[in-house]
Formats: sequence, structure tokens, C-alpha cells
Amino acid sequence: MGDKQNGLSRREAIAIAASGAVVAGLPGSASAKEAGQTVDVIIVGAGFAGLSAARELRRAGKSVVVLEADERVGGRTKAATLAGETIDIGGQWVGPTQTHLLALAKDYGVRVVPQYADGENIIDIAGRMARYRGETPGLADEDLAEFGAAVLQLETMAARLPVPRPWLAPEAPELDALTVESWLLVNVPGKPARELFRALIRAVMSSESADVSLLALLSYMASAGGLEALIATRGGAQDSLFEGSVWSIASKIAAELGGAVVLGAPVSRIEQDAKGVTATSAKGVWRGARVIVTAPPAMAARIAYAPPLPARRDGLTQRMPLGNVIKVALAYDRPFWREQGLSGLVISDKTEFGPWFDRGTSLTKGGALVGFFDGAPARRWADRTPAERRARVLDDLAEYFGEAARHPVDYVEEVWTLAPFQRGGYVSVPGPGVLTGFGSALLDPVGRIHWAGTETADAWVGYIDGAIRSGERAAKEVAGAP
Repeated sequence: MGDKQNGLSRREAIAIAASGAVVAGLPGSASAKEAGQTVDVIIVGAGFAGLSAARELRRAGKSVVVLEADERVGGRTKAATLAGETIDIGGQWVGPTQTHLLALAKDYGVRVVPQYADGENIIDIAGRMARYRGETPGLADEDLAEFGAAVLQLETMAARLPVPRPWLAPEAPELDALTVESWLLVNVPGKPARELFRALIRAVMSSESADVSLLALLSYMASAGGLEALIATRGGAQDSLFEGSVWSIASKIAAELGGAVVLGAPVSRIEQDAKGVTATSAKGVWRGARVIVTAPPAMAARIAYAPPLPARRDGLTQRMPLGNVIKVALAYDRPFWREQGLSGLVISDKTEFGPWFDRGTSLTKGGALVGFFDGAPARRWADRTPAERRARVLDDLAEYFGEAARHPVDYVEEVWTLAPFQRGGYVSVPGPGVLTGFGSALLDPVGRIHWAGTETADAWVGYIDGAIRSGERAAKEVAGAP
């Protein structure tokens, strides 16, 4: 157990040896002298995972550099201005069990405000439209009973999974051989309940049910505490939002880290040897004892590694794409839907845009809505022009809210599928066979390379809270390593 080789554990030395030749002899490798900048830990990515890792390592007395490809911090969170108010055009909400994000907000003085949920919601599924209150979908009684029975079945399976390593469950191979869609076709025969499930998969994973492994969905549910926690407003993942944006928390952490955060520094190459790692970026070369890579698997794959990564890690990155999402926010001179007795929440299988919610807070002047193109609709609309997307959004809103919806005073959007350093959201999506075949590579370090990011979290995978947890876990992992 304690056997060391030049500062590496036996396991790490074997991992490096198995993945390629000794780095020092490779063309283009950078020596510590060439690097010129040395820290204890290099962190790739200044989203919530990277910033949280840096914060924890600083507290542990370690020196860090955070290399961010973009010209801003925040990763899959981002601020925008809508009618003069700062809003989130990326990740936005927080639920009561997302305790790590809530703790950060408290630490940095960012106030949480409840999501507006008064009035009636609209559901329009399988040709039947209804208005309803609360969290229980407004389906017909027989369809609601079928939906509830299916949710119970999924919850029961999810509760048996060992998160964050669901592939270790005895039933994992069987579950991972199915897509969510193939499970729905067998277990949810009624069209209304099945269409609602499809809409919810788009909403929570930005993917189609045919793209997602059943094991992946169950693990996602288990990490959040159940499907209700994922889809609910009051008490769920959409319970509250942040005054001045959740992105402002990332900005405050970055300000605290100061010069340790380097923007516009995409990392093109990571090399490791028995004594440390070297990261080559557009803003220079850094040398450290260890590196934490926080980019999602598909984006982390765009970095060159020397020695090459093991086959399982490389295979994972080829099979775990990000979901497809376009986020849109609109401002109006008044919240006219509230005057109609509506909450602003609409779930529909008739529209391309949706779901959407009331975005107004106590600070909003007038009214505001926020919504999404998710999954297949995002794929269809990502390469269209902004004017075409805007026209479609207004048509879809007017379908349920009337002609007033066609006259916003401001409109902003973010096509995350085209964002150069994210290429999608909210989370990476494993298809059938990926978690059982390659899942361990999500978490297992490769020598001196450690992995973080919301995909690697032990709770709230796919959410900002999960990203924070992953960064804190990776920091502890690195701080305790030789």
C-alpha cells in the first residue's frame, strides 16, 4: 500500500505507465523551467466546480491557478441584462436540499427569493389542455393514476442505486441496456402519461427519452432525492432564485481568488510525469503537483494528454455528450398572465418552446418570463437565426397567453448548444451501456489528473449544487494526496 515511485503511489505509477510512454521524452513537452509558473494545484475551468475547488484548496494552504477558456467565469451559469435587470441566462434556480449552493450564497451575501408560483399552471398534453394549481400535473384521473404508478416504479428502482457509482448495483447491466423511451413504451401504455414523461425528460436533462439510459435517469433521480425533487417548484429544484443572479456568486468567488483566475486561457495540453503535471494554455504554461479538470467529459476530451488517457476514460468522453438547450428570457411592461389568474408555468407537447415560467421577482419592473428549447427542439432551432427563434417563441407564448405575449419590451437568449466552451447543457447524458461500460472513469483519477464537474457529484448531478460538491470533493482528494 505505501509503495511510492518518485512521489507517485504504486497505483498512480501503473496508471501512467499503462496509458503511454514517459512524458519527458515526448516532443513538445514543457519542463518546469519552461513553464516558469509553479503552483501546488492547477485547476482547469472556472465554473462553480473549479472555483469551489480553488476556494477549498486555498483554505487548506495550497497555491492554485484556475485556467478558464472563456473570457468570464461561471461555466454553465452566465449573467445577462433584461430590461435593465441582471438575470441568469444559464443555471438559475435552487432548491431547499441544495445546501452547498445555499451556503455559498449566504457566505457571499446573495439573497434567495422564491420562485413565483401563485395562480394556475397550464398543461397541454396529448390533445387535452387543463389549468391546475400546485405540483400535481393536471391530467385526467386515469392518466394521473398511470403517471403516479410509473413514478413510484421509477422511484423504487432509483432508491436501490449506490450514488455516485450506480454501475455497481447488481441490476445495473439490465437497467443500462434500456433507454428511458424503451421503458416507457412497455410500462406507460397511455399516451398522456407517456407524453408527459417525455416532456419532463426534456425539461430536466435537455435530451429526448430515446437518448438517455434508464440507469442514467434513475441515478439522476437518486442524486436529487427523487423525481418530484427534480420537477417541483415549491420544495423542489425550482423553488427559488437569486437576487442579482446566481452567477454573481461565481463572480464574487473569482474576485476573492484574484490573480489566481486566468481568463481567456484554454488548456490545450496536459502532461504528467512522476513528479508533477504541466498544463499548456493560451496564456502560458503552468507546472503543479496535480491538476483538477472540471470540464464535462466531452469538452475535457478536446485537451491533448501525454501520456494518452486510459482507454476507459477516452471511451467515456466519446459517449457522453451534453444535452441540447437554448434559454430565453422576455420582459413585458406588466405581468399580464397574472391578471389572467396564471402562474406563468406552461407544459405543452404542442409547442417547440417550453416549458416556461414567470421570471419576475420583487425587483422586476413589469413582468418577465423565462423558458427553454430543450432536447430535439433545441437541436432543430440552434442553427436558425435569432429572429426566427424569437418569432417561434412569441407564437408559442401567444398560443396560451394571447396577443399580449407578442409584444415584449426586451428579449435575450443563450444558445448553449453553440457556446464555444460549453457546447450544451444542463448536463452530460449517458446513453445505453455507457455507465456500466465506462462509468468508473468519471471519478477515478488518472495518475495526477483528477476529475470534477457536476457530472461527478454525489448529489444533485446536473445542478450548480452538484458542481460545488464535486469541486469540494476533488479539493479534498488532492489536498490529501502526496
